[in-house]
Amino acid sequence: MTITKEEFEKIVAAKHESLPKVIKDKLENVEFFVEEGTSPNLLGLYHGIPYSKRKNPGYSLVMPDKITLFKGPIERGCRTREQLERRIEKVFFHEIGHYLGLDEDDLRKLSL
Repeated sequence: MTITKEEFEKIVAAKHESLPKVIKDKLENVEFFVEEGTSPNLLGLYHGIPYSKRKNPGYSLVMPDKITLFKGPIERGCRTREQLERRIEKVFFHEIGHYLGLDEDDLRKLSL
């Protein structure tokens, strides 16, 4: 199933709005992007300094972290809008997990 980039971005924005306040309050100096994606196995990517490592005095005047969701690879294999929204949510939460300092093992334990 494919949708427009604008529709995809609206779903991401809705998932962002649905985050618990305790998580939203920790999202600082991070930007979210939707790109088409070229690798079939890369659904999302977090690039930056995890929240848990930002407490030192050297963390200032830095560019925002970047969380990217790759539209094409996320859409592949989804047959319904519901499946697509669930996959977007899972990838979105997974990348936020990396931002919060969780590694792949931690995220697997959380089913993300």
